[in-house]
Amino acid sequence: MSELFQVVVPKVGMDTTEVEVARWLAKVGDSVTKGTPLADLETEKTTYTLESEVAGELVEIYHPEGRMVPVGQPLCLVKIG
Repeated sequence: MSELFQVVVPKVGMDTTEVEVARWLAKVGDSVTKGTPLADLETEKTTYTLESEVAGELVEIYHPEGRMVPVGQPLCLVKIG
């Protein structure tokens, strides 16, 4: 049985309330492992690479490049197993 894992926007600074999806590094259908780069995210102060927390298959991307996404909101969905 497969389990679904939502990757959410992490809190990267005390004042950060949202990030911009600058670039997707993985695409739907890609196999990912823990630590696989998923997307570059930008804040007002920095750009950082979000890595997968789990191994599985990227099955859905919720936000396109250029979209602002609040901290804590889901970015994509990974199917585990």
